[in-house]
Amino acid sequence: MNEIKGIQNQIIIPEIKQQETTVVKKDDPISFGDTISNFLDAVNTAQVDAKDSVSEIVTGESENLHEAMAKVEEAKLSFELMLEIRNKLLQSFQEIQRMQV
Repeated sequence: MNEIKGIQNQIIIPEIKQQETTVVKKDDPISFGDTISNFLDAVNTAQVDAKDSVSEIVTGESENLHEAMAKVEEAKLSFELMLEIRNKLLQSFQEIQRMQV
């Protein structure tokens, strides 16, 4: 037990300073529609980038197959995420409709 107390005295614990937080107020809050629109634009951009990368590989303009495959996988995952979000939104809408009946 004395050994543990001796070790505790040797350990130096740095002081954690509290950081000041500031509240940022936006004049124009982003609407839900804008958020969905931005997300759809990002998914579309990922799809176009993947298509362009594959086209460059096929035409011989690029030999970076690893990067092209990564872009294709990113586009696939973003599209799947978009579908899952759509499904959840539809389920939520249907549940709200059931509650109103």
